Amino acid sequence: MSPTALLTSLALAATAFPEPGPTTAHDEINADLDHPQVKDLGNGAFKAGLVHFNSSTRSISFPCTVNMTEGLLEYAIVHENGKIHEALLSTKAQPVDLNVALKLLHFEPSQELFMILDEDYRPTGKFPEVPEETRHAARVEILLSWKDASGKDHTAALNDWITNSRTKTPVAAAPWVYGGSCLHHGVFQAQAMGDIAAVYTNRTALFNFPGKDRSNDEVWIPTPEKTPPVGTPVTVTILPPLKPKQ
Repeated sequence: MSPTALLTSLALAATAFPEPGPTTAHDEINADLDHPQVKDLGNGAFKAGLVHFNSSTRSISFPCTVNMTEGLLEYAIVHENGKIHEALLSTKAQPVDLNVALKLLHFEPSQELFMILDEDYRPTGKFPEVPEETRHAARVEILLSWKDASGKDHTAALNDWITNSRTKTPVAAAPWVYGGSCLHHGVFQAQAMGDIAAVYTNRTALFNFPGKDRSNDEVWIPTPEKTPPVGTPVTVTILPPLKPKQ
């Protein structure tokens, strides 16, 4: 086995987190596909499917499309065969490819947002204690770049495109938390369900928004004045969070 293939296998194996119990039936999205092939592009650049990443900057990027500009949101990003009826952006990129990039770049998943379940999979009201080092290693910034109808370049934080309909303000400018999704009956759930980034906390998503009202699925909408039209191509870039000022 080549070094790249070995790293890929190790990255996939590391996603074996405690199972959350039975999940709603859903058409699996290439859930049985072979381990993705990581290609070395040189100078620290790699790709896995449509996901490009860099070992020097620890940046990850993949193409998306604006999927909704109105209506309630539960997800910020999903695979195009996933829950697009409640997602801001959709992508052809495979969640498993994205997770391999995250593992190879040493992002560390944190389970801090997911309530501990008892042996019958009922919520206990308690959350796991996660070391500060792990919490920091799980934080990411998610940025967007696109062109308007005139060809002018624009950039924004993903948070800017999601508004709390009660407060009429975009979500807090806080990093997203990489939770790593989970396995259920041996199936990697982010891949099976197509869940990449959830604004309404979901254990199966790769990323979750950690801020206020994250457990409310009736308040999140696209930011009307900032979200470009449906169908607009967008590049999503994931980066380690900026270090806080001393």
